[in-house]
Amino acid sequence: MKKIYVSVDMEGIGGIVSPNQVGVENNDLYREGRQLMAEEANAVIKGINEGGGIAVIGDSHGDMLNIPIGMLKGDFLLACGSDKTLSMMDSIDDTFDGVIFIGYHGRFGTPFAIMDHTYSPSILYSFKINGKEVGEAEINAEVAGYFNVPVLMLSGDDTTVAQAKQFFPTIETVETKKALGRFSALCRPVETVRSELREASRRAVEDIEKYGYLYKSKPPIKIELVWNTPAMAHKATYVPGVIRVSERVTTYECDDYIQAFKVFSVLRTLAYSVADSNYL
Repeated sequence: MKKIYVSVDMEGIGGIVSPNQVGVENNDLYREGRQLMAEEANAVIKGINEGGGIAVIGDSHGDMLNIPIGMLKGDFLLACGSDKTLSMMDSIDDTFDGVIFIGYHGRFGTPFAIMDHTYSPSILYSFKINGKEVGEAEINAEVAGYFNVPVLMLSGDDTTVAQAKQFFPTIETVETKKALGRFSALCRPVETVRSELREASRRAVEDIEKYGYLYKSKPPIKIELVWNTPAMAHKATYVPGVIRVSERVTTYECDDYIQAFKVFSVLRTLAYSVADSNYL
């Protein structure tokens, strides 16, 4: 049986347009957002199961405790919790046959994109890998690529789908809504979106050779991060190997992408400490 990793974010889920729906406050809108997220995950689980696979669902938003496991159905496992070593991709390894990104969003600075950011808009302005500007889809696809696991499919708003097609030209995509602004969209009927997610994931799993795209940079791996404040860039240099190249820009280079990814996780933690201290 094929093993498919499904990283599920929240901002790109159909019907979601507001920060209140993604957990800024634990209110009725967030509870609605969790349900919308779970139902899209269910559609993909069903498609994967019909295509002859088992789904490992990675809750990939915020504290990664958004998807109520009791709402999920089918043949699946759920990776959840906030201290996952590989963050949005934790539990993936070389035994998987493909990866699917659901509910993803545009990288920070994408015009009109729904709640655009790259990991965190409060600390990070830009992320480059070997000179290429990337967002969360590409950052996480590199994790999959490290284990030689291809990307099969992505869903999100129209701007996110357009970006994905530039980086992963063969994959299946599902457009959940048309972005009108950072907190507004022309949303498609949720049942239509779920039906398309089910069918697209089934097709992708049935024919991985056709849809799969292995996204993998050649070493050395150089990550360039543009932080929101000079203090964040300064604190990043506490980590050996990190070089501050200008006021807000740091770089790190090594031959192993997972090592670079883990360094990025440490640098985010340091940057959050600056943001939390109000020391700008």
